[in-house]
Amino acid sequence: MTRCAVAVVTGFTRSAALVERSFATLVALKRAGLLDRILYVTWDRSDIDAYLAPVRRIEEVELVRIAEPKVCGNRLFTGVSCQISNLADALARIDGDDTLVVKLRPDFIADETFLRAKIRDFDSVCAPSGLADSFGVPMPPSPFGAKIWLPWADAGLPLHFEDAAFIGRKADVAKLAVGEAADPLAACDDRETVYGWFSHAARYAAVFLPDYPLFRNYIANFRYFMNDAPYRMAMMPDAIREPFFWRLVIANAWILATSFHIDAGRAGQLAFYSNASNRNADWSNIHALKSHPPYNAVDEWRQAQAPGGMFPCLGRIHARLVDDSWQHALFTRPALADLTPDNLRGALGRVLAYRPHDPDPAEAPFYRTLDRHFMARQAAMVPDDAAA
Repeated sequence: MTRCAVAVVTGFTRSAALVERSFATLVALKRAGLLDRILYVTWDRSDIDAYLAPVRRIEEVELVRIAEPKVCGNRLFTGVSCQISNLADALARIDGDDTLVVKLRPDFIADETFLRAKIRDFDSVCAPSGLADSFGVPMPPSPFGAKIWLPWADAGLPLHFEDAAFIGRKADVAKLAVGEAADPLAACDDRETVYGWFSHAARYAAVFLPDYPLFRNYIANFRYFMNDAPYRMAMMPDAIREPFFWRLVIANAWILATSFHIDAGRAGQLAFYSNASNRNADWSNIHALKSHPPYNAVDEWRQAQAPGGMFPCLGRIHARLVDDSWQHALFTRPALADLTPDNLRGALGRVLAYRPHDPDPAEAPFYRTLDRHFMARQAAMVPDDAAA
């Protein structure tokens, strides 16, 4: 690959060891000529100066301190707005729409061999999809000029994709750094949405909602898809009986197959030490930190995908995909375990025909089913003395 490539790192971590390991991969790739620049954009706040000390010692890294934006709103909205601001500022410092942007975090560690291959082979593994022609459906074209690499995406929770790390053309990555991505979060009640994974879906919804309006009510009702294992175990068996659920997940599978390259590599090649997985950890001891799912068990997640049908992948509480095999099999295999290609074409036809002013008759029953489970869960959470 001959195109210019720039690594963009945003955010900060409280572990100096994580910073050193994360940047070691990028420095090695820059010295090998695979990266032209390494940009680290974070806040100009004195309270994080100590966490940035390891970076200041790395001459290959361009450390950029910017003012933290003054954003009003709930914690989820302000957090995503700040993430978007970080990325937008970094992109403004990069020339050329075709420049390859390797977006990471200082608490995300990528194996050098893995990342080298993704950069070197980008033009082949992320080549534009020809699936619409081969599958014979006039679906909306991808909003991206080339696919974007992601480590994982959820098969059963549409538009819930990884955003800690991705690789794409600058012009495509810029579409993930627009202010509209935070808009659905502005009215969220933090008591119900502290499961910050809504921010993942909101970021990607901003890109795909114009061509896929059937996701609008899904985003507006995202409270029904909370990260609560007992709730999801009760809700999912009823959800998968609803025709509208299948339209959502098939549209999601199409988006994944045509706009993204999913690959989390082999076990141990990627690790993400998120705050969510280390709430009470000793950040001074890297061995005490836990890698966030699915990076902590990539092989198990890959095995559970079971490509060649919708199940058993969607039968899982969390149907995370760590490679392309599941969604590609849906649209390329002549025979599937539980659906036919014509079933899939029919569902995609309904996706194309969806109009907000004339909603699909299967939509309202689907959300009523989810609401019934949600209200039961809410009632179960009321303390006994309050209920009395």
